[in-house]
Amino acid sequence: MGGAGRRPGGPRRWAAALGAGGLLAACSGAHEPRHVASAGSVPVQVAPTANVPALLGVSIDGLRQRLGATWPVPAAVAEALPESRLTLADSATAFRTGGLTLVANYDARSRQVRDLLLLGHHEDSLMGRAHLRPNAPNYLVMPVFYAGNTFRLLGVRVIPTK
Repeated sequence: MGGAGRRPGGPRRWAAALGAGGLLAACSGAHEPRHVASAGSVPVQVAPTANVPALLGVSIDGLRQRLGATWPVPAAVAEALPESRLTLADSATAFRTGGLTLVANYDARSRQVRDLLLLGHHEDSLMGRAHLRPNAPNYLVMPVFYAGNTFRLLGVRVIPTK
């Protein structure tokens, strides 16, 4: 009757479970040295210079009232986005606000702004200066690259979701 009267969990099973738990704890990484960010890798806080989320949902006429004079759409936009060259002339205009160049794409009939394109080569800087958050519930931020050069950033497009 070697096994009669013993419980199914027995001391061997408990010892094996504790040993496995000890191995898992030993592999937790707690014994590794702490990684401290170097001065060069600390994210730089960029002060907002424009409140772009407040411009979403505004008509093109409302943008003109808020931002003032319009500017011609930069040639870089037409060159970077050749598929939109035909519509840029009658449904896009540029503004300058807070040191940013902003291209508003709008419906020529309804005058409603579809999206805003902030021009610049550094996404983090554009996001900070425009007061944008990557996880905001009322808009989507997407990087826009030059056509034919997916490594060169043209800017970020802000698309209202509501």
